[in-house]
Amino acid sequence: MKDWLTDRAREFASLRGTHVESWVGVEWALREDVPGTGPQFHDPSVPFLQLWGLQAVLADGQGVSVGTYQHDTDFGLWIDPWADFRGKLQDERLWTGSTRWRALTELPTGHVDEVTVVVDEGVLAEVLLRIAGRPLLLMAGEASETEEGGLTFLRLDESVLAFTDPAAADLIPWNPPRQRLAQTP
Repeated sequence: MKDWLTDRAREFASLRGTHVESWVGVEWALREDVPGTGPQFHDPSVPFLQLWGLQAVLADGQGVSVGTYQHDTDFGLWIDPWADFRGKLQDERLWTGSTRWRALTELPTGHVDEVTVVVDEGVLAEVLLRIAGRPLLLMAGEASETEEGGLTFLRLDESVLAFTDPAAADLIPWNPPRQRLAQTP
């Protein structure tokens, strides 16, 4: 498994020096059925996008898709070679109810200056990108709706969480806690 993790970390590291033109992806709702409005994709108290997957569209026209994989009970991030959110996954008819396809214009674009990959519990838990001087933290996790309509925040779960302010990730009460994080070489 260590070699597999090293290979996945190298794939993320290969983004250094590329140029991100835009982002697209499939967003999961934070709450599935808010009375009178339907699915809720945004909550001012939640500082991230919750995604089934996302894709950076690079300057050379190539797409780099980020999704999650499962190892034992935990999920990690990987560059998914089979997902293409600009192809048939872009068909909005596939995404209704608690999912929607959209351009992710709030995510930073430009030259990828730095890539930092973080391992926790034996999976690629987080990837911090610095794009044209702006940070983008990607994390395997999920916001889970409680019966009372609140949210609990799970790390190492099946969604890709995208933070444009990485410091906001430190303020969330994660389960399991966000600690023992180790950067890969």
